[in-house]
Amino acid sequence: MKVLIVDDSLESRMLLGKILTKAFNVQIIEATQGRDALRKLSMEKPDVVFLDYEMPVMNGKEILKSIRAMPEFQNLPIVMVTSHSEKDLVRELLSYKVSAYLLKPLSEDYIVKHISTIFPNDKIGTKG
Repeated sequence: MKVLIVDDSLESRMLLGKILTKAFNVQIIEATQGRDALRKLSMEKPDVVFLDYEMPVMNGKEILKSIRAMPEFQNLPIVMVTSHSEKDLVRELLSYKVSAYLLKPLSEDYIVKHISTIFPNDKIGTKG
């Protein structure tokens, strides 16, 4: 299973990638900004996207809207990762069919719990 992590912060990408790699049998693909994310999305065809909200040039909402505008990715699971918890923002992002909304700071237990509720057990296998 392929996971695309989109975040301008190297530390955030490394932490999330490490958690996902340790907890699940996934291949990590990284993008640092919107255009790179959209290119890798088309080339790599990930099974899920973890998308940071606050990024320069294109923010997470703009990337999310671009992804949802592509017919082949309208149902792609997208997990927003952010430190913003304002109700209006959460509601707006959920209107674009966001699969989950994770608040930073992230922990392994927090990620695993939310991923487990998004994906059936046969899609992601935990490593023993």
